[in-house]
Amino acid sequence: MTKEKKKFQPLTSKHICETYKLLHSEGLVAFSVTGDAENKIEALVSNINGSNFGIQNYERDTEKVVAYLYFLIKNHPFVDGNKRTAVLCFMILCSLNNLHKHLKGYDLDALAVFLEQISSDDYKHVIAVVAKEIFEENPQNQN
Repeated sequence: MTKEKKKFQPLTSKHICETYKLLHSEGLVAFSVTGDAENKIEALVSNINGSNFGIQNYERDTEKVVAYLYFLIKNHPFVDGNKRTAVLCFMILCSLNNLHKHLKGYDLDALAVFLEQISSDDYKHVIAVVAKEIFEENPQNQN
């Protein structure tokens, strides 16, 4: 029997907004979720998990997970707590999809600040490089 590839478990816009609301209820972010934020999150999730002409926007699960991190930071959908929400969603996605990050000499907060400061327009390249850097050296990641 061949081992079947496990299907990627995405976060929906509702999951992301609920994550932000949890941070808000704990006093870790100052503002509530706005309708504008919900719309931005919906577009972000659709882009990451969507396809164009039958080709997925992100083929690899590791790239999808990094895309969530990247776009939650760069698109700044919330008034406050974008990096915190992005890091928490990244951790949830890694757990849901059995992906094991390998950070060398930095932590997720440093990675979030690094991604925030990137000014490249080639976001697909940035996402691919970051995914390769933090996932591919770990033999537990199989995609």
